[in-house]
Amino acid sequence: MPLPQIVSLFSISILTVVATVIGIQIIFLLKEVAHTLGKFNSALDTTEAAMRRFAEPFSNMLAVVEGLKHSTKIIEIFSSFVGRHSQPKPPITMQTPL
Repeated sequence: MPLPQIVSLFSISILTVVATVIGIQIIFLLKEVAHTLGKFNSALDTTEAAMRRFAEPFSNMLAVVEGLKHSTKIIEIFSSFVGRHSQPKPPITMQTPL
């Protein structure tokens, strides 16, 4: 075998081994990235659940306030309806003592 052919065969063998090692390292790296992203996702889920538990009382309080607003509107409508159908009352005149 001539010398250039031996050098080419040796170079190709070394490059193949290096490419294989790099490929294996990339596979390990991707597994580690997937594991890290899984932990991050779990932390986000925990944070989301905690924020929902924290925000729930405030949303309930806002619902109560909205209910009170609607009930005052209903009372205003009812009182205006009753006020239209009742007889008008004369204005009160106050007499000042002499």
